[in-house]
Amino acid sequence: MRYSPSVFGAAFALALPHARRQVRDTLRWVQGEQPALRESQAVLRTFTSYAHCLAEALAAGRPESERARLTVLGEDELARALAGGRGAIVVTAHAGPWDALTRALGQRTRAEVVVVMQRERDREARDLHDAVREREGVRVLHVGDDLLAGVSLLRHLERGGIVALQLDRGAPSGRALSAELFDRPFRVPEGPFRLAQLSGAPIVPVFARRVGFFDYEVRVRPAVALTRTADAAARGAAAQTTVDALEAFLSEHPTQWFRFDGADAQMP
Repeated sequence: MRYSPSVFGAAFALALPHARRQVRDTLRWVQGEQPALRESQAVLRTFTSYAHCLAEALAAGRPESERARLTVLGEDELARALAGGRGAIVVTAHAGPWDALTRALGQRTRAEVVVVMQRERDREARDLHDAVREREGVRVLHVGDDLLAGVSLLRHLERGGIVALQLDRGAPSGRALSAELFDRPFRVPEGPFRLAQLSGAPIVPVFARRVGFFDYEVRVRPAVALTRTADAAARGAAAQTTVDALEAFLSEHPTQWFRFDGADAQMP
């Protein structure tokens, strides 16, 4: 658990040239082109960071996981958002220990957490991940599972719950809002912002990074609010504010953004 993920991460980096190029291109997007050696090291760190995060996510429930160290910066921002009584919509990214983040949300706030995400293409992998998440008290709703999913999410928020979604995963419907990330076009799913408008729940950007062995840091950014009468311009401004929060996180921790598949690419 402590050392082997680095070996597996390095092995996959060597074995998957397409994913390796995708990670390199993502790093160039975030921090510009670097000297060859430094760039190669950053690519390798991205793969090994992902391997450690994945291994520790699947180890939920083990003694090491129960003793995990969690530092939350800006925790009062989330508390204020939930104090309004309309729940909270947490937007994050496929970065760092985001699975540990969703568990921490429920543990620190005592609120029920629903994670909304696309189906993984491999059914066995999806079932494995979902079982681990639900065992830790996190409910998973796959996009497209339920025609009434929007209604159930509204009710969940009305009960003071948390809905968590990833900004860097496109919606199957294709409905998205345009923003800019590192001076390039970046599209985010429209769903979280429509949900905020309908429910009155604030949108809270939250990102996590892995510091060490079962050692995580979570950063909560100020909430973004949308009124029921918000127009397209207001939704676009809210989207840009959340993307700005993502950009600030990635500027500091570029090797913890996990984009291995070109099919998920947001970069033009």
